Amino acid sequence: MRKRWTLGVLLAVVIGLAACALTVFIVDPFEQYRESDILPLYDQESYNNPGIAKNYDYNAVIVGTSMVEMSHPSVIDECFGVSSVKLPMRGSHAAQMGWQLAHVFDTHELELAILAVDPYSMLGPPDDTEEIYDYLWNDNVLDDVNYLLNRDVLLVRVPRMLRNIGKSTATKRDDMYQWTDIVFAEESVLSSMGSPPKAAMTDPEYRIERSTENIERHIAAHVKAHPGTRFLVYMPPYSVGYWYLHTRIGLSEQQLRTRERVCELLLDYPNVEIYDFASRVEWITDLDEYFDYSHHSGDISDAIMRAMAEGDGRVTGVEQIREGNERIRGAVAQFAAQYGLEP
Repeated sequence: MRKRWTLGVLLAVVIGLAACALTVFIVDPFEQYRESDILPLYDQESYNNPGIAKNYDYNAVIVGTSMVEMSHPSVIDECFGVSSVKLPMRGSHAAQMGWQLAHVFDTHELELAILAVDPYSMLGPPDDTEEIYDYLWNDNVLDDVNYLLNRDVLLVRVPRMLRNIGKSTATKRDDMYQWTDIVFAEESVLSSMGSPPKAAMTDPEYRIERSTENIERHIAAHVKAHPGTRFLVYMPPYSVGYWYLHTRIGLSEQQLRTRERVCELLLDYPNVEIYDFASRVEWITDLDEYFDYSHHSGDISDAIMRAMAEGDGRVTGVEQIREGNERIRGAVAQFAAQYGLEP
C-alpha cells in the first residue's frame, strides 16, 4: 500500500510538472520556440530579446542601450529597404551588444546592422554578462527546464500574456519597449539632473585600453567576420544636460576621447559607416524632445534613421569627431550660462 501511494504521488508530481512545462511551451511568453501569435509583453529586454533574435524573420537589426528603445523598425525598413527588429538592453555595455550580435549572426544573414554606440558603454567591463541569461540564448535543450518550469513565467507571465489574446500584433515591432508613461519637456530634463558636486576631470586616456578592447572584441570582430553586412555605427544624441552633468562629475573628457577611439579603430573597414549625432547641437539643445537628461523622443530616433539613409552626419575622419567634441563643449558652456548653472 505504501509503495503504491509513493508511486502515485511521484506520478502526480511528474504529471503536474509536465502540465506546467507544456503550458509554458504552448503559450511561450518569451517566444523561445516560435514567434507568438499572441501579443507578447515586451517589458523585459533581457528575457524577450533572445526569442526575438532567434525566431523572428528579419535581415536587419538595431542594437544598443535604452537609447534605441524609441526606434521604429518600420522607419528603418522604409529608409533602407530591409526587414528589421530592435534589440535594446537598458543600461548595457559593449559586451552585451557583442553577445547579442554573435547570436544574431548564428541564426540570421544580415544585410544591415545599426549599432548605437554610447561612449559610456564602450568604457564598460569587456566581459560583462549582467542581464545575459545563457539558458535563453543557447541551444542546449536541457537548459530549457529553467524556462519551462520557471514559477514566475508560469504564474505571472503566462496569465498576463493570455490577457493579450485578440490584441493586434500589426505594429508590435515598433511598439515594443516604447516609453509611454513619460513627458518630453524641458522641465523633465532639468528635474532629472539634480545638483552633483563638481569633481576633478578624469584623464581622457584613463581606461582607453578598456574602450579599445570593447571596440575590437564586440564590434570590429563582427565587422571582420561579416564583410557582406553593412554596419551603421552611430553616436546617439544625449541631451546637453547629460554632457553638462558629466562635465561636472569629471567624466566628459574620457567619454569624448572614447568617441575618437571608435573612429580610430573602425573607420578603415569598408563595410562600416560612422555617424555622429551626439554633437548635433540643434538636437541636443532642444530639451522638449527629451524626457530626462539622456533619452530623446521617437521623432529624433526617426530623424536619425532618415539622416543615415541620406548620408547626413557621416564621419570620414577622426578630426570631424574632434570638431564635434568642441561643439559639445561649447553647448555645455552655453547651457550653463543660459540656466545660471556653475560651469
